[in-house]
This record gives sequence, structure tokens and C-alpha cells, in this order.
Amino acid sequence: MSIPNPDEHGEELGGGQTPREQAILAALAADLEGSTADQLAAQLVPVIPDGGVFGRTAAPHLDRVTKTREWVRIWGPAVATNGAAMVAVAVLPLPGPLALYVLALAAFAWWHCAGRPGPAETIQTGVYAAVDFGAWVRRNVERLAVRRAAAENRRTAINPK
Repeated sequence: MSIPNPDEHGEELGGGQTPREQAILAALAADLEGSTADQLAAQLVPVIPDGGVFGRTAAPHLDRVTKTREWVRIWGPAVATNGAAMVAVAVLPLPGPLALYVLALAAFAWWHCAGRPGPAETIQTGVYAAVDFGAWVRRNVERLAVRRAAAENRRTAINPK
């Protein structure tokens, strides 16, 4: 026998109380006032389920982990096929047409993981990927140039010691 789910039957748990229930609880609250149970209840603090130290430490990184997981879910088969194709072409003594077939299989995996776009979308996706890669390279080169300049300034600065 299954346990009924309150969400499916419209029941409210901890919801509004009837006047009779409120009167009973008020009488019990008057009896408990000043007792040990009341003192213990006053010491209770709400517990926020944040995962403790581990949860607070990991929370800032979850978005990055989720993005990585999604990237691996989408592009993982293509990356794995590409790696297997490169190993096969590099290690096995494949004749030319068979090596070309293995590389075509890797290209098919990338095309399939990209959502099987048409020719126009394929070109557009390739251009966007190249532009994104170029922006990433430029951003990192600029960051390295700033770090290099700061290091050079520190190296050549005259210390008045």
C-alpha cells in the first residue's frame, strides 16, 4: 500500500489551524510556560540545510561544475571519438582510405553533437567558434601582458632602501 502524497490530495501540512486546535494549543502553551521544555524550546535555532562546511565551500563552484558537466554531456562523444580517431590513425597501420574514413567518423561525431546543422548553420557555428576562440586567446594574451608588465615594473623599480 502506498503512502498518500499530500500534494496530490490537496491536504495542507502545517497549514491553517481550526479555532478548536488553536484553543488546545494555547492551553498547552500556558501549561508549558516556564517549564524545562519551554526553556529548551527557547534555545532551539533554525537549522538551514546548507551542507555544512563542505556545502559552503563547494557552493561557489557548483555553477562551474554544472557548466562543465553540460559541456561534457553535449561534446563528450565528439571529443572521445576524435581522440580514438587520432590514436587509431597514429598507432595502427591504416591504409589511406581507411584513415580518411576514421577521420570522417570523427567529423561526423562533431557534426552530430552540434545538433546536425545544415551547411549555413555549420559555417555560422564554425565562424562563431573561431571568433570565441580568438576572443579567449586575446583575453589571455592581454592578461599575460599585464602580468608581464607588472613583473617588469617590479624588477626595474628602484628601491630607495
